[in-house]
Amino acid sequence: MDLLSINPGLIFWTILTFIALMVILRLVAWKPLLAMLEEREKTIRDSLEQAKQAREEAEKMMAQHREMLAKARHEMAAIIEKAQRDAEQRRADILARAHREAEDKARQFGAELERQKRAAVREIKEQSVDLIVAAASRLVQSSLDDERHKKLVRGYLDDLKAIPPPK
Repeated sequence: MDLLSINPGLIFWTILTFIALMVILRLVAWKPLLAMLEEREKTIRDSLEQAKQAREEAEKMMAQHREMLAKARHEMAAIIEKAQRDAEQRRADILARAHREAEDKARQFGAELERQKRAAVREIKEQSVDLIVAAASRLVQSSLDDERHKKLVRGYLDDLKAIPPPK
């Protein structure tokens, strides 16, 4: 048999087999293959749509996250600012209270000094009276002339003048 020779019977059976195979494939395999391809195409299309929706949703969530983060930063700054104002106010209040307490202590100290000064003056006056009474009793007990009497009273008065007056 020669490879380059044409055999009409072989050509006929080859064409007939090819057509039969095509008919069988069309009936048996083509419809399921097309259905499977369409199903696969639909699945891919749905997956792409879901991916697109998921991406859009993720972008929305990222935008919300950024907004929440910005809001949280703003609130944090406001809280810090308020805390600083409160701390400054408390410091001012503490300083004012310390000044008031210092002024109160100074007034109390001044009042105590004034009271002690009055007590000292009162004591000096009482001692003066005692001295005058003692001097008078000496004058009465001794018979002095007018000149000695005047000299003694002047001495007692000079002693009183040596005591500084209260301020």
